[in-house]
Amino acid sequence: MEENQGKRKNHSIIVAALVFLILTVVFVLVVTRKIYLGKFTLPFYLVVSGMYLFATSLEAEGGIGEWIASFSWTLNMFGLILFYQYGTGDTESWAYAWPLIFPTGPGLGQLSYGAVKARSDPFERGKVLIQIGLGLFVLSLIVFKLFVQ
Repeated sequence: MEENQGKRKNHSIIVAALVFLILTVVFVLVVTRKIYLGKFTLPFYLVVSGMYLFATSLEAEGGIGEWIASFSWTLNMFGLILFYQYGTGDTESWAYAWPLIFPTGPGLGQLSYGAVKARSDPFERGKVLIQIGLGLFVLSLIVFKLFVQ
């Protein structure tokens, strides 16, 4: 992976432009079609805010871009979990879904930032955080389902 990182180009401006374009299209559709999001309004705005922040992080250099990317994916994961909970009514999943927000969310931010910016350090940190988060999720899911319910 590290040998490929040196050969790869930084495509952050292209990715940021695509994210901004997709967000613009989504908002135009919601407004022009007068789509009522109902109970999904909060998760929708969390995911859109997270994607906006991620696109913004791609234009920041150094450590601040990594921090913004981590925070943006934390918002995205929070919004996606709320989408799941509002859609299924499974609010008990909060007992075991928290590891998907942290550390998996920041891990996805680091991984995405490192992949787009062609940097191996955040990419590797992101992989480790995702593995820890998914491990904690599976462990807490098993404990909750076996011993609590």
